[in-house]
Amino acid sequence: MKDIIEIVLNPVRTRILQEIAAKQSVTATELCEKINDVPRTTLYRHINVLLNSEIISIVAEKKIRGSIERTLALNFGKISEINSLEYASQNILGILMSKYAKFQNYLDGKNPDPAKDKIFISNSVMMLDDEEYDRFLTELWELIKRYDFKSADGRKARNISVISSPNE
Repeated sequence: MKDIIEIVLNPVRTRILQEIAAKQSVTATELCEKINDVPRTTLYRHINVLLNSEIISIVAEKKIRGSIERTLALNFGKISEINSLEYASQNILGILMSKYAKFQNYLDGKNPDPAKDKIFISNSVMMLDDEEYDRFLTELWELIKRYDFKSADGRKARNISVISSPNE
């Protein structure tokens, strides 16, 4: 299971999974267009890792000019296995350690400037009933989707995490 968690927590693979989740299914070509700051060969290598680990699957194939275009989708069966109560503590620890490593690498890098780079951590306790909380999460997801995931001139990847944790 540790290997699967490491596979999913890779930054490039996370972006691939986010894009597939946002669109339900995408072709490898569409992924290359959306995640165009990653070299095509690197992206295909990460797609193959996700396919081999069965986190994504090929849902359609179409022959185009002598090559085969594959349409990819999330494999919810495998994702459900990973996202079970049995593996919850491993999943949480894996994600938190990945975040810690990213902060540590940044702080150990050349000239870290959290204010300039807009690097921060924040915590808020919100008093919400279940209906308000569901509405909040829906609005948050809509806000994130509004800013899209594609790269363009002047844009850079921003890693934003949302954690809903017990309040005790």
